[in-house]
Amino acid sequence: MFDKKKKIREYFETPEPKFPTATFVIGIFLILIGTSNKDTTLFLLIGLVVLVASLFNYSNAKKRYEALPSDQQIDLWLEEELTRIMDTNALDKLGLDRDELVKSSLIIPGPIYWETDGVPSGDIRQKSGRDKFFRYSILNIEIFIFTAHYLANYGCVYNFLKNTTINEHTNEFFYKDVVSVRTDTQSSAYTLIGGEKLEHSQTFQLNLSGDQVSVVINDKKLKSNSKMTSRVDEAVQSIRAMLRDKKS
Repeated sequence: MFDKKKKIREYFETPEPKFPTATFVIGIFLILIGTSNKDTTLFLLIGLVVLVASLFNYSNAKKRYEALPSDQQIDLWLEEELTRIMDTNALDKLGLDRDELVKSSLIIPGPIYWETDGVPSGDIRQKSGRDKFFRYSILNIEIFIFTAHYLANYGCVYNFLKNTTINEHTNEFFYKDVVSVRTDTQSSAYTLIGGEKLEHSQTFQLNLSGDQVSVVINDKKLKSNSKMTSRVDEAVQSIRAMLRDKKS
């Protein structure tokens, strides 16, 4: 039976195997000693065992790594889950029906790579893809839903490994109370897993009279893939268009 959650966890937790150069060299060295004279035959046998074992283990690890889901498959599965959260969790928590929506809803996902309430440290994962961008197992999500009279907001922390949402919240904002929407580089004070400091980050901001909804979306240290960041740019433009329409 296909277990998608297991495949996702393996993708994030299985490191790319490195060729065992040191063990390989040791094996060759022992073989050379063993072939130097008949009194060192034992070294030859040990060298052969070391060499064969290291190559066997590397080959098996390489096969397991190559059998992992592709970056594209992981991106597709994440997209499916984000859509599900937007279409079910958000509407249910906000008490909205689809016929109350006047425009396509928007979702802003941002990576989390620091300690977060309710998330086990071992679940906070980062994986570099073949495209050199990182994928993340934990995401901060803000969803915006357009109704005739107000902008509804649902947010949560999403655990991709377990397919669960925590720290959920909802809000309703009258369009007239929205001051601005933009992406901007802001100072931040996060300590990334591993101890590195995230001092500045690209952030999505919805500014209101006396309130703000913000999501860290990228930074040179986070290196989110381009699909994530382009989604945010489209959302900013869509919200601005709706605000112009409602305030005109």
